[in-house]
Amino acid sequence: MRGLHPYHSPRIGLALSGGSVRGLAHIGVLKALSEAGIRPAFIAGTSAGSVIGAGIAAGMTWRELIQMARGVFWPKLLVGRTLERFCTQHLPHGFSDLRLPFAAIATALPAKRAVALTTGHLASAINASCAMRVIRGRVRRNGHVFKDGGIACVLPADVCRRMGAEVVISSDVWEVSSVLRRVGLHPRRAGHHRFYPKHYRASLEATDLLIHPDIPLAGYWPGEAGLERMVAAGEAAARRALADWRRRGYMPEGKVSAGSPAVHSVARSSGSTARV
Repeated sequence: MRGLHPYHSPRIGLALSGGSVRGLAHIGVLKALSEAGIRPAFIAGTSAGSVIGAGIAAGMTWRELIQMARGVFWPKLLVGRTLERFCTQHLPHGFSDLRLPFAAIATALPAKRAVALTTGHLASAINASCAMRVIRGRVRRNGHVFKDGGIACVLPADVCRRMGAEVVISSDVWEVSSVLRRVGLHPRRAGHHRFYPKHYRASLEATDLLIHPDIPLAGYWPGEAGLERMVAAGEAAARRALADWRRRGYMPEGKVSAGSPAVHSVARSSGSTARV
């Protein structure tokens, strides 16, 4: 496992999972990381994680992301055209306008292959990443057909690694992994890994710090109270994970400045997500 060391600066990647409205918890994760002085250099997001990730890559603070989230009744974003209009209103036009390297993960059809969208129109890439199975139809973009990125890569930690990250922090709000953990099936326990898809297990292998918020049912309710609960859940989980990292010696005590952390070198596997 790689960690942070007080003398050298690594390039940190932040991987944000899919999870529909649960993705609001990513904002709380960003809050805790920001207050710890941890600023990612690369962002990759799947489905709901692509919306929050694009905002982070655009330079938005956690407070600005909360304001953005307050501006919409979240079930409306399940409609593709509404989602694209929302992204066009709140986010830059294209990937080239972002402040940080960013990848939105979608699933290319018919091969069901994970693709990292990194160029062109930003809103259409996010729309492709969020094209949820059953609920949403397919999205056509630049001659390709896409569905929700969570089908082939729900937690894009390996994408962060290939973007150049030396340390990867993953925020996992995927409901399936939460349910499995709740019933005692943990992906790293012997015999339990078969309940998790291969792409999820590969993402865990590419992750240095996993943040897994405990999402309350009350957080699903649209409105201010639900948003606050989601953000609080993400923040609490991130603070617990960072405290554990410190106890295990992977992070220095106190606030980490932009030029302070370092990396313990550990080799990582490459993965198979294509880039477009």
